[in-house]
Amino acid sequence: MYPSVRGDHMNAVKEKMIKIITDQPEDSSFAEILHELNFTDMVNNGLRDSLEDNVISTEELKIDIEKW
Repeated sequence: MYPSVRGDHMNAVKEKMIKIITDQPEDSSFAEILHELNFTDMVNNGLRDSLEDNVISTEELKIDIEKW
């Protein structure tokens, strides 16, 4: 059962990637397409973190930035 669940997930991922790629202008460069794929992945990761309450407060962020 596990392999088919993984297969279904991979198919969904591939379908999302194909949509992102096909939605790009015809003259998009390889780098532009990779950038768009990466951007979409980062946004989705951030949304997932937010839904899972895997976030920090603004005050915590300010403290972290001051340490830089």
